[in-house]
Amino acid sequence: MGLVLKWDPPQSTTNELFNYTAEMKGWHEYETVCLSSSSLSCDFTDKVSIFGTYKLRVRAELLGETSDWVETEDLLVDIKTDISAPHVELRSRKGQTEVDITDPPMKKRNLRDVFGNISYLIRFWKNGETKKEELIREQNRVMLPRLEPLVNYCVEVEILYLNKKSQTSNMTCLNNTPSDEVEPYMIIVVLVVSFLVVLVAVVMIFLAVWYGYKGCRIMFPDTDLPEDLKKFLSQRSQSSILSAMRENTPVKEHFCELRILHKEPNSSQDNQQI
Repeated sequence: MGLVLKWDPPQSTTNELFNYTAEMKGWHEYETVCLSSSSLSCDFTDKVSIFGTYKLRVRAELLGETSDWVETEDLLVDIKTDISAPHVELRSRKGQTEVDITDPPMKKRNLRDVFGNISYLIRFWKNGETKKEELIREQNRVMLPRLEPLVNYCVEVEILYLNKKSQTSNMTCLNNTPSDEVEPYMIIVVLVVSFLVVLVAVVMIFLAVWYGYKGCRIMFPDTDLPEDLKKFLSQRSQSSILSAMRENTPVKEHFCELRILHKEPNSSQDNQQI
């Protein structure tokens, strides 16, 4: 922000070196800012505030003579102030493009200190197309949404302040980088496959535990043996058959001869009986 008054030399003279005195008036009387200067401008920046109203005047001086004062109308500094264009840089990483905005330098403090809340109007579009998208943000670093990878995008920015706009920045273009984001269908496939693997593993573990338990119950039953079987097993050492089987020796078996005789019937007696 600055307030500089510029003027032209008198038209009716040639090759004359004039001096000039410039003054300003705020709430009180005129105050001299530039005295007998040969410059055709005077900088009032250090004497004004951004929301003040001032009147300026200047006169020419030559060899002790002075012209009449030439006055301006009342000047509202915030209305007359024009903000130059911001500086814009683009950075792209992993399929996203970031806009880095730098406010223009000011002679008096910085832009945010002077105007308080300011915002940025960001326009971006595909290089070669006319359709533009717009964003309004208060941050000076903004990530552009919905960009396609490997596409060249162009950006321009304006500063919004006091219902006014700054000058538009130069058009800046950059190729968007490839995206490393996983497609949604791939996430679904991975989740389904992982679920099936876990399900199969749980079923296999359950079957292994179940059949292992059944096998243990068969080999080591919990029920008591019948008393007769217990008595038989306790006396198995007295059995000659079991002893022989344990010693792998043939058992001597005792047997008696058994004969079966078949008597033929008498045919003559049978006929008589008939």
